[in-house]
Amino acid sequence: MTKRMGGEAEGGLMNWYESLQSNNILFMFKGDFNQELVNSIVQVVNGLTDLSHEDVLVKNRVTGTIIECLQNVCRHGESPEEGSILKPGIILLRKTETDYVLDIGNSLLTKRVGQLQEYIDRLNAMSNDELRNFHKDVLVKTELFGRFGADLGLIKVARKAKKGFNYGFKELDERYSFFSLEIAISVNGRQADIN
Repeated sequence: MTKRMGGEAEGGLMNWYESLQSNNILFMFKGDFNQELVNSIVQVVNGLTDLSHEDVLVKNRVTGTIIECLQNVCRHGESPEEGSILKPGIILLRKTETDYVLDIGNSLLTKRVGQLQEYIDRLNAMSNDELRNFHKDVLVKTELFGRFGADLGLIKVARKAKKGFNYGFKELDERYSFFSLEIAISVNGRQADIN
């Protein structure tokens, strides 16, 4: 026997579900991240029907980008709760006709916003060849590694992205800000040579 729900709760949930469907949301998670959860998310994403039908190169770009971004949350994210070791964040994967779009966000110290913004703008301004060379430079010149935090991860993500990052910062309070990053990964043709 099925009991039909009524009222605002059903309408709110149904509206939310319809919004997810109309925006072709494939995966979403909001919560605290750690390495074990990163591994689980990658397994779930690899099992998504849409992604399982993709070329191995596209699938590897999507999962590689997710791994890099979530590891950045685990390594560089901050919890606004005093004394907490948890790394709260959000991940959303959706598909358009031409791209997989990854939206990811986490809290960070407000004092790091300017440095991260400068670094992302620098990466966004680079061509594929410049990104490849910069990646090699950071690997070889140890004084560059870690200077901006998340150096290699963001460089790898920039090389896999269709055309740079969209990003934003929102101040949560005087100590913490929320960082959001959007990355489009093309389902058609080669992007940068990732080797």
